[in-house]
Amino acid sequence: MGSLSVRTGGFAVCCRIFCLAARCPPLLGVWIMMHSLVVIRMAFILSIKRSIQYRWDFMIDGLLSLIMAILQLLPLFILFNERGTVAGWSFEQMLVLMGWYMMLYAVVEGLIAPSLAAAVSGIRTGLFDYILMRPVDSLFLCSLVDIRLWKSIDFFFGLGLAIYAFIQLDIQPSFMDIMMTVILSLGGLATAYALFVLAIAASFALVRIQNLTNVLSSLLGFARWPIHLFGMPWRLIFSFLIPIGVMTSSPVMALLGMLTLPLAMGSLGIAIFFFIVARLVWKRALRGYRSASS
Repeated sequence: MGSLSVRTGGFAVCCRIFCLAARCPPLLGVWIMMHSLVVIRMAFILSIKRSIQYRWDFMIDGLLSLIMAILQLLPLFILFNERGTVAGWSFEQMLVLMGWYMMLYAVVEGLIAPSLAAAVSGIRTGLFDYILMRPVDSLFLCSLVDIRLWKSIDFFFGLGLAIYAFIQLDIQPSFMDIMMTVILSLGGLATAYALFVLAIAASFALVRIQNLTNVLSSLLGFARWPIHLFGMPWRLIFSFLIPIGVMTSSPVMALLGMLTLPLAMGSLGIAIFFFIVARLVWKRALRGYRSASS
């Protein structure tokens, strides 16, 4: 009885805090951010517990992931064994790009793709209803359903590779270059996220379209190469329709001092556009959602 009263009292306090925050937009924004951080924390705690429960699977998956990351470097060694530059990029510059790609791909395959794929399965089986019933933004919660922590090995391997190659280049980036790199990296990640959200939104109408996420994961493989490597028709496609150039080439070029301000603003604009469109399409898809369990 005492436990019930404590829970009821805690719920009442949360309601009062939310009502007070709703009267002040800045305070409401802080409340939403703090609430989101709590949800993220709980999602990672559950993922860690799951990894500990199946520790051998975690170790094997992590080892295989590391081996695959190392094998991805072989094409670069073979390619630069015959030539000094490729599309104007040196070996060290390509290593920086490869490191950036590994970090992006680790986030996509470790968080975005499996979580949204689980949402597709929920749409088909009716479990998606439980996500809609919770007092959290549905898209935000869908993005935290399945976190694969062993992919963090790929992320840190890519980070180490990018740092090593950048040191070899002996470049001193300006503060503006560093800030632009950070902003464009976040924009590239948002673009990748938006593409997967658009694919998942399509599954509301066609529940058997889940293989589209696998196609997107395969297309991301082109992001390991500089955008200058592709001919004009493909360069336009990979810049505007499936903007993989925004995901990796743009932030790396900013770090290396190869990106002009107009191109940087254009890349950021593309990222913002895709993210807004994905959000609007998701809301539109939710309005047309019909439970599979009913």
